[in-house]
Amino acid sequence: MSEVTEPLVKTASFSVMGLRIRTSNAPGDADIHIPKIYSRFYKEDIPKQMELLRKFDPLFAVYFNYASDETGAYDFLLGYAVDPKTKLLPGMELVHIETQNGRYFHIQPGAPEEVVPKFWAEIWNHPEIPKIRTYQMDWEEYSEAGIRVFLSTK
Repeated sequence: MSEVTEPLVKTASFSVMGLRIRTSNAPGDADIHIPKIYSRFYKEDIPKQMELLRKFDPLFAVYFNYASDETGAYDFLLGYAVDPKTKLLPGMELVHIETQNGRYFHIQPGAPEEVVPKFWAEIWNHPEIPKIRTYQMDWEEYSEAGIRVFLSTK
C-alpha cells in the first residue's frame, strides 16, 4: 500500500444504533475495550434485538469524536444502520453520520480480529494517508461481501 489509489467519494448520511465506548489506541485501551464491545454485542444478542430495526445489513464499527488524530481518544460505536427516528433500545446510543468525503478500502479476507488490526497498522504507517485524513467519522462495514473501511479524507 504505497500510494493512495482509492477514489474520493461523497457518502450519503445515515444513522447507526449500537453500543458505544470512549477509547484510544494507547496500549491496553482499544485493544482490550473494543473486543469487549464485540463480545457484549453478541452475548446480549443485539443482532437479534435489532433485526426489525435495521435499515440495511452491514454491521458498522464507527469511529468518531476524535480528540486529535489516531493518537488521541475517540468514540467507538458498534451497531446497525437504522432510521434516525428509531426509538433507542435500552443501553444503546444513536450516532448520525453526516454526508462527508472519503475513501473506501477493502480488507483482505481473513479472520476480522487478525486482518482489521493489520489494516489499521498499515493506515497509521502509510506515507500519504495520515496527511489526507480529516478524522471526522470513519467506519468499518462487515457484510457477506467482506470487510471494507471508510476513511474520511480530503
